Amino acid sequence: MSKALNLFWSEDFKVRAYEVGPNGRLTLQSIFNYLQEAAGNHSYELGVSVDKLFKQNLTWVLSRVHLRVNSYPFWKQSVTIETWPADKDSYYAIRDFRILDENGIEIGQATSSWMMLDLIKRKPILIPEYIEEMKNTDQGRALNDRFEKLPKLERIDSEKLFNVRLSDLDLNQHVNSVNYIEWALESVSEEIMKGFILSDVEVTYRAESNYGDLIQSQCQVESDSVGSKIIHRLQRESNEKELARLVSTWKPKKADKS
Repeated sequence: MSKALNLFWSEDFKVRAYEVGPNGRLTLQSIFNYLQEAAGNHSYELGVSVDKLFKQNLTWVLSRVHLRVNSYPFWKQSVTIETWPADKDSYYAIRDFRILDENGIEIGQATSSWMMLDLIKRKPILIPEYIEEMKNTDQGRALNDRFEKLPKLERIDSEKLFNVRLSDLDLNQHVNSVNYIEWALESVSEEIMKGFILSDVEVTYRAESNYGDLIQSQCQVESDSVGSKIIHRLQRESNEKELARLVSTWKPKKADKS
């Protein structure tokens, strides 16, 4: 492996009008899109992007992601995403992120876990040894998350249904990971959406969904004086197959210092 290999990636994004919500601030989904774009561009630079893996009948599949956000930038402001391959074990490659505002202040952190999938067998494979040389030990971890198992839904406080559209599909021909997050958040009540700020979200992806599937987005809400913690479940309506499990944490808007 060349010593000139760039194990650290920094990319700037200008917040566009269609990436903000009614409050004029960047949406969580748009932040995830920035992370995905930066990760994809860096993996291309490293020679392990999805389009290159396709030639070997392989691809990357996102297994886990954890994002914390302290402040959401406004329309027309700039955001910098810093990312690097942070670690790896037998079946998972870890990629971490820092999110900076236009003044260089760190406003968020994320960590993600990726599997390499055999497209013929539709099964994960051991992460190749050459990926070990792509670990950036100088940067450490942005979020030191061991990706413990997320809690199961015990009751359904709210539910919404979504049909998978062609526009929901990604390069792997299944639903893009950001759409899962978007569907999960749609089940959150208007009261929480208006009175609270989403500060933390953890996601575990458990199965693929495809064009034509009907998806149930369900959530369980636990609230106290500090805020709300919501457990989410996405499942295929036809066979109740769990597709993703999420935990989102919300703080009162009055506590938002951004």
